[in-house]
Amino acid sequence: MTIRPRLALTAVTLLVASLGGAHVSADEAGKTYGDGVTLKRATPIAALLATPQAHAGKAVRVDGVVSQVCQSMGCWIEIADPALGRGVRFKAKDGVIVFPKDASGRKVSAQGTFEEILTSPVREAHAEHATSAENSGKPVPESPTEKIYWVRVTGAVLY
Repeated sequence: MTIRPRLALTAVTLLVASLGGAHVSADEAGKTYGDGVTLKRATPIAALLATPQAHAGKAVRVDGVVSQVCQSMGCWIEIADPALGRGVRFKAKDGVIVFPKDASGRKVSAQGTFEEILTSPVREAHAEHATSAENSGKPVPESPTEKIYWVRVTGAVLY
């Protein structure tokens, strides 16, 4: 075998090997979670981030790429707009929807209710998977609150 075919074979082998982790089986492609996605029109992530109060309490659909996944329970995903480099967290009630922990990088459509949440850095530090320290019986010091926004997800489709 000459050098050119050997290099080509090596390049193809490396490419196939590197894609092994990104492979999505036919069973996983287009898999529905929860109630699926029924809203026809997607709201751009940029619109949600620019005017969150205008969307609070409303049903929204977002199309994008999974940028993060809860690695403990699979109870939330963050959907990002690659052009913005920012995203919105989609949180499920624990155990109702469980997202695959290896979903990062996959395209997704998800829907739910866009919610305004009052929180504080101290409460966030004591919280794990949206289970607050109050639920565990531990006292949580009070501190100034801040508004964060997330979508209480009712359904999603991973591609």
